[in-house]
Order: sequence, then structure tokens, then C-alpha cells
Amino acid sequence: MQNNYPLFVYSQSAIHLGMNPTFHSRSKHIDVRYHWIRDALDGKLLELEKVHTNDNGDDMMTKALLREKFELCCEIAGLAVIST
Repeated sequence: MQNNYPLFVYSQSAIHLGMNPTFHSRSKHIDVRYHWIRDALDGKLLELEKVHTNDNGDDMMTKALLREKFELCCEIAGLAVIST
């Protein structure tokens, strides 16, 4: 039995692009080396799952955050926060 591995995505557009190949005309700019993900989705190796913004620990690496959100992201990532 083959397992599908979850691929957590926070972008609704990325989920639709991965699930619906009719976006081909809009995604021609995507480099061919990334097409293996589409093949993995077609082969049911990966399953796209939406990550709610409150559960997304990557926000601390990609945007400016309030202290509370930063501390939550650190907790999600398993990092220690030293409060002063």
C-alpha cells in the first residue's frame, strides 16, 4: 500500500494550480524542474493540505510580525523564546 504524504500549503492559488491542470496557460513561466510536483500529485504520492494562517510557522521568515505572532511561530517551529 502506498502512502500519500501531506504537502502543507498556505496559498489557495498554489492549491488550485496543483489540483487543476487547466491553469497551464497561466503557469508557463514555472520552471520545468518544478513539474515533478505535479507528477507526484497525479501519482497520488502527495496530497495538498491548506495551512491556516494562525498555524503557519513560516510567517516569521517571510514577513514582519507582531511580537505575539512571532512568539507563536517560534513555538510552532520548536524554538525557544527568551522574553526580557
